[in-house]
Amino acid sequence: MSRRIMPLFDFEWVHTRFLFFFKRKESLFLPVVRGGFRWGRIMNARIRYLRSIISSNSTFLPPLPIAYCVPQGASVACKGGKLTALILSYRTHSEFKRPRILFLFLFLMSGLPTAFAETQVDTKTKTFSLPEILSVALARNPLLAEGQSLVEQQEGNVLAASAYTNPTISVQSGRGSIRDPSMGISITERYVTLSQPLEWPGTRIAQQQAAQASVKSAQAELEDTKRNMIAHTKKVFFDLLLSQRETALIKQNIQAMKKLKSAVHARVKAGESPPFEVIKINVETLKIQKELLRTEGNERSAKATLNSLTAGALGDELTIRGEFLSSTGDLDSTKFSERTLSTHPKLVKGQERVKEAEKRHRRELHARMPNITLSGSYQRDIGREAFVGGISFPIPLWNQRQGEIAKAKGVMRQEEAILLRARTSLHQELIQETQTFNIAAAQISTYETGLLKQAQEALRIAQVSFRYGEASLLEVLDAQRVFRDTQLEYMRAKHELSVSLAALEQLTGTLNK
Repeated sequence: MSRRIMPLFDFEWVHTRFLFFFKRKESLFLPVVRGGFRWGRIMNARIRYLRSIISSNSTFLPPLPIAYCVPQGASVACKGGKLTALILSYRTHSEFKRPRILFLFLFLMSGLPTAFAETQVDTKTKTFSLPEILSVALARNPLLAEGQSLVEQQEGNVLAASAYTNPTISVQSGRGSIRDPSMGISITERYVTLSQPLEWPGTRIAQQQAAQASVKSAQAELEDTKRNMIAHTKKVFFDLLLSQRETALIKQNIQAMKKLKSAVHARVKAGESPPFEVIKINVETLKIQKELLRTEGNERSAKATLNSLTAGALGDELTIRGEFLSSTGDLDSTKFSERTLSTHPKLVKGQERVKEAEKRHRRELHARMPNITLSGSYQRDIGREAFVGGISFPIPLWNQRQGEIAKAKGVMRQEEAILLRARTSLHQELIQETQTFNIAAAQISTYETGLLKQAQEALRIAQVSFRYGEASLLEVLDAQRVFRDTQLEYMRAKHELSVSLAALEQLTGTLNK
């Protein structure tokens, strides 16, 4: 086996580590660019570059086949740019008679960003839209998995209710002998008994119907959990969007305050304004910075909540893209009432639980007549052999299941009361959310038809008047505060409308996004 090695010199400012996978026996010596003359092995003409550490930042890059690169002098032209390369001699095993030369690429600090600008992926910060977040939440949220497991449990109860009771076989055997000393005969005695319990048809059917109703109840509960999770995810998404919009608006106000502060300092320095105005604008700046801390805290909290709804799939440094929902016209709660009261999963669940309780009550009524047991046996004694059949059943003399029947009836009445309470609660929620939506829509219309423009115009006039000495600093600060509050209230009204639409969609199951 021949071996030729050309070491690669270390470049301290590259700090790049390469990891390769390979399939063939032929190999090259690959250096780990870390210090001194070091080398490792690579195999296969198709080099897969998995991990690169540059300036202490981890970046994952796609596979780079040699076929995509063409040597051009001291450089190599590759897809996406040029990368400086050195030729490394290979080591060939005895079965290879002819030397082969491959290119090993050292990615320099200046060439790497250009070469892979189109293929680098930022693994720390990800941007998600609302549909993408909902898709991840539906796939990863543990509450849905828990609800699905409950459905599977109830389906198992249906199978158990449909199963017949197993028969019982009893076998006894032993040596027996006649006690008469003159006889002295002994023989093996045998007893074999087979018994089969039989359920009354009414009891069995009621048990099966109760199990089937429990499955439908679990399915309705799963659908209700899904609706609640979607509505909650939308609310948190809009909370985060509102916090981001508020943060951006407050930062714009801080920049405006800095410009105003410079003008005030210039006036105070020139003697045109009293020094007290500097204190005024400093106090106002501190108030705005306090609001900025609040909105940034709300933003971090909303991100953490949104990430928890997806079981951590979004990451802590997620960003979102999207807009608030919009709708025109008022909504009338009466047109939703009948549909909501008949199709909402919470009511479907309550109705199925009432049915289940009714069937279990009926089962207890039928269970007053005890089950019978049929049996047959083979008996062999000394001097006797017989086939015996029999029937047995308990006599309901002392216990006629009065307690179980009363308990089942109480559960049935409880489920009926829970259903009535759920129907009343949903009707009230529907009226409240409809009213909230209509109020938010009216506020948005008021802001868009004139209030925003009026607040902006008042601020402009105050700033111009202050510039020409016709308005005081306090008037400018008041106008700026009013304009900022108007913008914040406008965004909060849009947020309120979006959350109300999500809640109405959860209640009715019919509204579009």
